[in-house]
Amino acid sequence: MLSYHNDPAVKLKYQARFEAHRKADDVIQGTGYDNGRGCFVGCTLNKYDHSRFPVELGWPEWLARLADSIFEGIPKSEAPQFGTDLLDAVQIGKDLEPVKWHLAIARHKVQIERLKDNSEPYAEQVRNALQGVIAYCQSELTNTTTEEMAESAARSAARSARSAAAAESAAESAAESAAESAAWSAARSARSAAESAAWSARSAWSAAESAWSARSAAESAWSARSAAESARAAASAESAARSAAESAAWQFERDTLLTILREM
Repeated sequence: MLSYHNDPAVKLKYQARFEAHRKADDVIQGTGYDNGRGCFVGCTLNKYDHSRFPVELGWPEWLARLADSIFEGIPKSEAPQFGTDLLDAVQIGKDLEPVKWHLAIARHKVQIERLKDNSEPYAEQVRNALQGVIAYCQSELTNTTTEEMAESAARSAARSARSAAAAESAAESAAESAAESAAWSAARSARSAAESAAWSARSAWSAAESAWSARSAAESAWSARSAAESARAAASAESAARSAAESAAWQFERDTLLTILREM
């Protein structure tokens, strides 16, 4: 199968259709295709059906699904331009299957780079596993894959996944511990405020002392509220950081995919 069925007219057809949707402000995230509006897939085909890409554009279905995920994962303001860039980057008459191996190699190289300063024994194991997977992907590109190499790469990938899962679990535990600590502090402050208020009521032997106690209780209550707000802010910051990381990952995927397609 060759991209755009090796026909320039096919490429022009889908480029023009997508651009018409862009001009009408119909290219949006979160919708497959509805009343003339939709995502990259919907506005390319005028229907939301990944399986039609091999038939209509000569693209493998996995590429259509990847493009859909990237479109939804990058910032909203960048999504329509990605659709335009992708349709343009795919050259006419190309076998697009090798793209997935180039993408996999690029992803794993980034993972190795992130571990370069990690001297822990597990990090070396993960690096070796990733190198094995890269070697397997490269052999797919040169048609030199053997059954033994495939099995070895699968085992390495499994070990790498387990190590990554362990690291992620540790990070999540740390985050949960921090959140629990913040919540506990808030609860203790709230309890302290309540106890302070109760003591003030019982020991109100003069108007002056009662006023002072009331002020103390209010300050304690404010501290409790402040602690609770800090806990909520910490949770919100963690969520924002996670969203930013996911968005950055999809932007990397977009940029890498477009570069590979343009260099074919």
